[in-house]
Amino acid sequence: MLDLIKSSIEAHGGLDRWQRIRKITATMTPDGLALKARGQEAFAKRPTRVTIDTRLQKTTFDPFLAPEQIGIYEPFRTAVESAAGATLEWLDNPRQSFTPNVPWSASQLVYFAGYAMWTYLTLPFSLLTDGVSCEEIEPWHEDGEVWRAIRVRFPASYVTHSSEQVLYFDSNALIRRQDYSVEIAGGGTAAHYLYDHRTFEGLVFPTRRRIYLRGADGQPDRNVILMAADFENFEFVREEQGVPQGWNAVTCD
Repeated sequence: MLDLIKSSIEAHGGLDRWQRIRKITATMTPDGLALKARGQEAFAKRPTRVTIDTRLQKTTFDPFLAPEQIGIYEPFRTAVESAAGATLEWLDNPRQSFTPNVPWSASQLVYFAGYAMWTYLTLPFSLLTDGVSCEEIEPWHEDGEVWRAIRVRFPASYVTHSSEQVLYFDSNALIRRQDYSVEIAGGGTAAHYLYDHRTFEGLVFPTRRRIYLRGADGQPDRNVILMAADFENFEFVREEQGVPQGWNAVTCD
């Protein structure tokens, strides 16, 4: 199974290339009924430039909800700032602030979207983060294809939807689906599909993501798109300082 992760990292551009990237920026257009349910329709269908730091869990959105506003995510603090740098809204320890079925504030939306984008844009490379463990489970059959599957357990320091998730890999070792429960939204189960993989300066990213409710049998309800995100115009900031400490510690059963 370690071979599967290594193969996936190679299929997505290779570890050497990834280690030279410090920041990733892309234009994202979000959508989906979950935004309406959380009172954040203003975030839908409005392109924004999302930037992640590949070493630290930090994400920014520019613009965020309105022109001349920027959303900033870090694990223990989120903020909405003006383009001039004035803090308009902030939230400390944001994960503790969520209540099921209650509309989200702008700072809560930054938290959700920020950790989600960081997770999505760093996989499969962030599987090498210290403390991540995984095991191969039964393969999944989808539209005549057989996808290998691994159950991943993330440490508490890795902020994401849920501590346990399942990733599915096609015959080319590309990630095609990600299953999780959204803990901050009452534990709703999701089947997250990744489409239209494209290569940007040697790194491979899916450019369309569609997230559906997942039934007890593992099948998605494709009648309702909970969340969607389309990506284009990827750009990278590089560094030549070698491998960050704490990587290459993945354990596989």
